[in-house]
Amino acid sequence: MRVSYDWLKDYINPGISAEKLAELLTLSGVEAGSVEVFGCELPQVVVGEVVAMEPHPGRSNLTLVDTNIGNQTLKIVCGAKNMQVGDKVPTAKPGAILPGNRIIEETDIHGVASPGMICSAQELGLELGSEEEILILDQFSKIGQPVDQLLGFGDQIIELELTPDRSDCLSMLGVAYEVAALTGREVKMPPMSVTETGETLSDRIKVAIADSKLCSRYTARAVDNIIIAKSPLWMQLRLLKAGIRPINNVVDITNYVMWEFGQPLHAFDLELLKSNEILVRKAEDDEKIVTLDGMERKLSAEALVITDGKRPVALAGVMGGEDTEINDATKTVLLEAAVFNPTNIRRTARRYNLPSEASQRFEKGVNPEAVTWSQDRAAFLMHELAGGQVLKGIVDQDETPSREKTVEVDVLKINQVLGLELGKDLITDLLSRLGFKIKEKGSGILNINVPLRRSDITIAEDIIEEVARLYGYDKIPVTLPRGELLGNVKSDEEKVHDLVRDILTSCGYYECITYSFINPASLGSLRFSKDDSRLNPIPVQNPFSEEQAVMRTTLLPGLLKTIQHNYSHRELNQLLFELGAVFEPHSIPLEELPNEKVKLGLAVTGQVPDPNWVNPSRNADFFEIKGVLEALFSQLQIKDIVFSPEAMPFSHPTRCASIKLKGKTLGYLGELHPDIAGAWEIDQPVTVCEIDIQLLAENATLIPRVKALPRFPAAKRDLALVVPKNIPADKLEESIRQAGGHLIDQVKLFDLYEGKQIPAGKRSLAYSITFRTDDKTLTESEINQVQEKIEKALSDLGAVLRS
Repeated sequence: MRVSYDWLKDYINPGISAEKLAELLTLSGVEAGSVEVFGCELPQVVVGEVVAMEPHPGRSNLTLVDTNIGNQTLKIVCGAKNMQVGDKVPTAKPGAILPGNRIIEETDIHGVASPGMICSAQELGLELGSEEEILILDQFSKIGQPVDQLLGFGDQIIELELTPDRSDCLSMLGVAYEVAALTGREVKMPPMSVTETGETLSDRIKVAIADSKLCSRYTARAVDNIIIAKSPLWMQLRLLKAGIRPINNVVDITNYVMWEFGQPLHAFDLELLKSNEILVRKAEDDEKIVTLDGMERKLSAEALVITDGKRPVALAGVMGGEDTEINDATKTVLLEAAVFNPTNIRRTARRYNLPSEASQRFEKGVNPEAVTWSQDRAAFLMHELAGGQVLKGIVDQDETPSREKTVEVDVLKINQVLGLELGKDLITDLLSRLGFKIKEKGSGILNINVPLRRSDITIAEDIIEEVARLYGYDKIPVTLPRGELLGNVKSDEEKVHDLVRDILTSCGYYECITYSFINPASLGSLRFSKDDSRLNPIPVQNPFSEEQAVMRTTLLPGLLKTIQHNYSHRELNQLLFELGAVFEPHSIPLEELPNEKVKLGLAVTGQVPDPNWVNPSRNADFFEIKGVLEALFSQLQIKDIVFSPEAMPFSHPTRCASIKLKGKTLGYLGELHPDIAGAWEIDQPVTVCEIDIQLLAENATLIPRVKALPRFPAAKRDLALVVPKNIPADKLEESIRQAGGHLIDQVKLFDLYEGKQIPAGKRSLAYSITFRTDDKTLTESEINQVQEKIEKALSDLGAVLRS
């Protein structure tokens, strides 16, 4: 928001410099980003009056202009054609310095001496007209007066960087109220009393609102017998200071009033409307309108339009239509001032890429009270500056709910929050400066009526903030916070998470963190059955894209996407894990919060370790993850883990297992089906795993346990067995331990072989068995007796000793 200091003085006299005012505003929470000077000094450029004009003797396109500058008359050669005798014009005397360090000297132009130059607006640094068009000054300009003073050069522009909640400061009057609160001075309203003549407008035009949620108030006022012309120079200059390009008197007045009140206005040529009805409604699908920028736009049903009962004539709150725009032939103007839904205006402006000062104000919310004020002010200016006659009355279709806004606050609470001891009278004085009306309810309770321009004030804490910033943040004493200090003690589940990360990273795995939002198509690619709850994710109401349209029910899509991304960049060997939440809804649409479970996902592919000349590589497969899980279970002192062959919808049919803990499903482990890996554009085997960390944490023991070193030596025996393939290795190990009893210290599988020497349908497993007891050294005969029991137990399972 650009605030001209000189313009601001029309509404309030701050009594301090622009720099001090900017500092005061910033300290109160309304940040002034910069203070810049408008225009530059123009030495030796003064107001001159054209007293005579005659053709140049040698050039038909040039004119000799006698210009009275007060103490002398200069005969200046000029090529512009928009002057006449009696006009006041900016005249640069010899020695004058124009913007760009252009020095004016007496020159000979086709045989005629020209002691100076009559200037265009652009030559003075103003974006008005063209270089071939002389700037015509107001008739009240004093001959000989320095032009830079007349044009307001040297005025200081305060650039406010407003937060979204302070829409009230998107107007000169809003800033004036803020300055009044900070300085204790009074705000003066601009003149807006109009004399109405002619017919009553309600007899000529009707207004209807089809959807009050999108337009809660719509007003119309008409001005007849308008003369379209340029705005007076003072108004053009003020608009330039605000950053707005002047167009003509009618359009400039609507922009000028918007900058004054913060209420956008739109002007229609009333005679170009095809009926006597204004209907505010949603657009129809594929309905078209040609906007003021000359673009034909196809509308969606979400856009709000202003129609003349037959066709759209404006895109509400964003841009008017070309068919009813103000032109040189316009005689009767219909002024629109309305209150539109901020969200709808924001979406429309973004959809059609039409941001503007008007849409910005509607997006942040306008003051409903300012609607009629701005109508009256614009009508007053059109009467004064465009010769218009204001028709009787305003057509006001008002469906705004109750405008009364009251907030209750306790003086004691204000002081408790701010750490101050402010009296009730001081608080009342501070808030009254903002135009708040205050009634005491008793016992220090204040009932505060908030002006509608302050839409950001809704609760007691907002009132406390106003008191703080007006009293002065710098006056609030620095105090240490009080409260009970609590130790940052991690829960057992958090400790398990840390331990899991430490173990997996020590095993060479890399942790990845993926989005909780995924593409629903990625769940379909995993071939879950139709009744699988993982195919019923929670949809995101306003997703950034289809890639993040639902909340994940499994960690697999994120891990596979990471594997695929790395693989496409030729990172073939990957060991990844993720600790993250999945979301399991009870029903769709949601009626209660979903179950949020933390799970551990692992995914491996390629070889491990990376190929090198010291250590041979092996495939990162099912047994790679199984080994890491067994190390994890051992560190967490979890027993009773069972791996059972079980195919998953997305797995290789013979290389997958479910993982159970004390009979409960902990998770699964398996190689991805080659077709699914191919669908993810991964052309090598991928093994994945997902386990329930919450169930794991419930059964974990975090207190370390130690065991004394053995006092007696151990004895080791190896057994090589040929067994049917359908007998799992853990069943053989369990049989060995049961047969050996307490004398068995360790059982390790150290070899697996399938080849020509082994019969079809069978395999060879070799176990290393460690025998030990705590009270003596075992004899050979004792070991042999136990081994015979073990061999018999294995034989009963169908195992045969290899010779």
